[in-house]
Amino acid sequence: MSWKRQLFLWHRWTGIVLCLFFALWFLSGIFMMYVGFPELTRAERFAGSQPLRLPATALAPDEAVARLTPQDFLTKATPTAIEYLNPSAVVTARSIRLAMIAERPAYVISASNGAQPRVVFADNGEVLREVTPEAAQLVAASFVKRSGAPASVDSIAFDARIQTDQWTVSGLNEHRPLLRFRLNDAAGTVLYVSSTTGEVVRDTHSTERALNYLGAVTHWIYPTFIRKYPLLWEWIVDVLSVIGVVLAVSGLWIGILRWNRRAPPGKRQVPYKGLMRWHYFTGIVFGLVTITWVFSGLMSMNPLSINPPRRASADQQLLYSGKRLTPSDFQLPVTGFGDLAMEAELIHYDGQPFYRVTDADMSVRLVAGAPTATRLPDWQTMASRAPQLIPDAPLVESKLLTSYDNYFYSRHPERGDRRLPVLRVRFGDEQSTWFHLDPITGQLLDRSTFTNRVYRWLYSGLHSFDIWWLWQRRPLWDICVITFSLGGLLLSVIGVVIGWRRLRYKPMRRASSRVDEIEKNSLAIRVQRS
Repeated sequence: MSWKRQLFLWHRWTGIVLCLFFALWFLSGIFMMYVGFPELTRAERFAGSQPLRLPATALAPDEAVARLTPQDFLTKATPTAIEYLNPSAVVTARSIRLAMIAERPAYVISASNGAQPRVVFADNGEVLREVTPEAAQLVAASFVKRSGAPASVDSIAFDARIQTDQWTVSGLNEHRPLLRFRLNDAAGTVLYVSSTTGEVVRDTHSTERALNYLGAVTHWIYPTFIRKYPLLWEWIVDVLSVIGVVLAVSGLWIGILRWNRRAPPGKRQVPYKGLMRWHYFTGIVFGLVTITWVFSGLMSMNPLSINPPRRASADQQLLYSGKRLTPSDFQLPVTGFGDLAMEAELIHYDGQPFYRVTDADMSVRLVAGAPTATRLPDWQTMASRAPQLIPDAPLVESKLLTSYDNYFYSRHPERGDRRLPVLRVRFGDEQSTWFHLDPITGQLLDRSTFTNRVYRWLYSGLHSFDIWWLWQRRPLWDICVITFSLGGLLLSVIGVVIGWRRLRYKPMRRASSRVDEIEKNSLAIRVQRS
């Protein structure tokens, strides 16, 4: 059998199965443009919380940390189980956040060993070690009342204590198990309360859930029984994506091979008719975008870890923070954090303690954590220190960005993510390293190499058309993505129909040919006898 024949057969039989996946991916991608996977944004969380208020007798951060022991940081969670960590490991505070929990000021303390966070109430030093359904219901009721939701507080009903379900399969490990409440309102709202911090951490609505079955659940292959096992899910997505890339490439190559450029006048250059002819031309037009989308979907899984981490090294972060988190450096501000403050995180800049305060309008500012914290960050000072990030490489450029571009952008700036302005510094080292720094808080945000930036185009650029020029000109972005998606959908649906016809009618044709052969043999025998 020739290699061309083998290629045609392989493409035919794999295409029958994978064209169905392709069709689902293209269709669900359109839904995902407008309906994201359920999440509780910071703005939504703030809407259901009260402003941060501290009593005069509130505990200082180091006093709150002293209320905890290493035994409080021995568990971590996965979507399927609670795991126990090494009890002899040295544990330090990795991050500390001040917020209102159960209408009380509280410290949320995360540890260096990756354990689930613990809450210490700032008003009396009580440690929150268990969140009961009754306590969680009060939290849910307060959230509903403050957020202005149309649901009645009296209609809130505890549903279950769960490790995971369809809408919590990712991103909430530090809060598992979760306490689920149904509001029994017209929108079909469901709230999830953390069993570790006592905060509302996710909400969903019936319309959002229904559309997500057509969107993210289908597109990401996210059924609970698969996604709650991350390794199994990654393996399935990787295998389907690799086979899909090969199928798309082979289909385009077959199309090129079938094109008879030397056909005489009056003869077809394409040896197909009917649906196969439609499949051929849609493949020629939309085959390339199909290849790029399936390939970029594979890139979203970061196969073989080819995309290196974007987090700066500890030494590079220390260049601006000046020291690791030291709770004993912090005092509580005498006048509080202001009327609009919703939460405050402990950070260091240049060795000084500051509270990074986020207000209700999502703006961020620094509040001194001690009388000696007087040197606020500014972009000129931060730029002057930048050469020390990579001492052996030349600094190519320091630039203050006041608008987004292809390498620093946010689709939803109203959520407070990736704020502007930002300082970008570029180095002439072998990896062509860039850093982004926040001139408001003095924090080093990320680090990227040439590989990171190429990968950004292979994934975000190809998969979701994250081209800032195009995104700024919506609905042009929408028109482009929907047009290509519908073209890929048409190509895939035709492939499914053709495959189904082959599966259905080929056995029938074989049976019919056998009957005809038997009849011919019988007729020949009768003729010979006569």
